Amino acid sequence: MINDYALYLVLAFSITAIPGPAVILTIKNSLKYGYRSTIANILGNFSAMVILATISAAGLGAVLMSSAMLFSAMKILGCLYLVYLGIMAWRAPAVAVGQSVVAKQERRSFLALFKEGFGVGLSNPKAIAFFTALFPQFIDPSRAYVPQFLTLILTIEGVSTIVLSSYALLASMVSPMLSSRKAMGYFNKLTGAAFVGFGVALVCDE
Repeated sequence: MINDYALYLVLAFSITAIPGPAVILTIKNSLKYGYRSTIANILGNFSAMVILATISAAGLGAVLMSSAMLFSAMKILGCLYLVYLGIMAWRAPAVAVGQSVVAKQERRSFLALFKEGFGVGLSNPKAIAFFTALFPQFIDPSRAYVPQFLTLILTIEGVSTIVLSSYALLASMVSPMLSSRKAMGYFNKLTGAAFVGFGVALVCDE
């Protein structure tokens, strides 16, 4: 069981470290609003992923995956949300990192950042398919079911929180590189394109 858990831990780190919408969002907000602002994003993403993982653990993931229409609808909604974030990022004013204008004009509430992270976390219904396929590989049928699922869910969410926090810290460390409006403008366009790309890929990837 220890060896299985160690393998699961390695998989969790490997999977969550791959840049995706949550990572891009964390980096963007760390650069624009500071490292502390990403706490709300990360908590929002954590909450969303716990919900998706719980759905999978409860067996509802298989039900959703069996309904092509429902699953496609969830993918389209997720795509639209990511594209919306991409457009907002693309059109965001190019204000240099560290300028007081950012703090005064673009300061966002904890709740707004939390909801943004939560929305990104829920935007990919394929996470349900992933959890539904992954969890059974590390479940021992001879042991209590619920404690094992709780361990797996809390582990991958804990790892995800560590990974996103690391990305946020790294972004805050390199923020001086975006000390000009021109650099921030390029960054806005890059993150906007990334969100749109993730949204399109979500629908096109079968």
